Amino acid sequence: MTLSDLAPRRLAPNLTVRPLGISSGTSRWALSAPHPQDARLLDGLRRALEAGGKDDGMQLLDTADSHRCGHAERLVGKVLKEHPGHRVQVASKVGRMQGSAPHPYAGPRVRHQLEQTLENLYLDQLALYTLESYDFGLGDRYLDPVIEQMRALRDLGQIRAIGLRGPGSHSSARSIGRFLDLFDRIRPDVLWTQASALLPLAELEGEDLGAFAVRHGVGLVIASPLAHGVLAGGCVERALAAWPDTEPGHGAIAAAVTHGLAQLAGRFGSSPQALARVALRATLQRVQNAVLILGIGDEQHRHDHGLLGQPLTEQELAFAEEIFARVRSALFKPEERASSVEVIV
Repeated sequence: MTLSDLAPRRLAPNLTVRPLGISSGTSRWALSAPHPQDARLLDGLRRALEAGGKDDGMQLLDTADSHRCGHAERLVGKVLKEHPGHRVQVASKVGRMQGSAPHPYAGPRVRHQLEQTLENLYLDQLALYTLESYDFGLGDRYLDPVIEQMRALRDLGQIRAIGLRGPGSHSSARSIGRFLDLFDRIRPDVLWTQASALLPLAELEGEDLGAFAVRHGVGLVIASPLAHGVLAGGCVERALAAWPDTEPGHGAIAAAVTHGLAQLAGRFGSSPQALARVALRATLQRVQNAVLILGIGDEQHRHDHGLLGQPLTEQELAFAEEIFARVRSALFKPEERASSVEVIV
């Protein structure tokens, strides 16, 4: 049994994709010039597209104009052009790249950036276009024009769904309040966030973001479900550098994470694929309205169609979640631990 037990998931009224997607990377490298990672990314994208053709349903490929200042989009476009008839739906984001405009959302900036993104990708339409920043200028001066532009782009068929970045597990009350206000005003089709078994979905209005999305009838895209690689046996120190609000003294935290992974390995196997399966299954089986996005650049996160393997039994799921909860308790400041441990992802 592979992905067949996890049917394609509905993100928006006219957008249904497989539960496991891929990402072009991050904005970690600011320059748009070629980088040693380019060959690795291109190879990973090619393997993912070739493997994806063997499965039913469309795969979501997530990128952003801020991923290396558009360079990642151009690499994705190169691979898509090499695979005519590909079964991929592409998502991108806007709101961080300012260019020569006075603000990333100023004037017709959203429409102009979409035109550039589509050109980069050799596409006529994006499946999902996500507003990545909550900064709409002084007094939200650009918010209403951006909403109008996004809805017009959807009506014209240049995008199929409007996305909004959701809060993270450690977003402040102020940030969550800002998100709720923007959600009411923008009325997005899809929410995008980062979460994993170790960094759970944000809590808001007495429910987690997954339940919030279900209640409001919107899709949910979760990036970094392998906690920046650590849940597939990757470097713990590298992951800690990317996690917010961890306590000082990474040595003790790294030891707790390593111990938890060893317990999982003892039951499920120690290979990167075995550990990744547990982490991904734990999220997909508990958050059944979510689509997970894996980073393409790391070979240990291979996107072979059999990666998810057999479903976890209820007993296996309970065991894994107990381990994840123990590790979470070591990751965050004492005042944050209670809420972190109780959130089920």
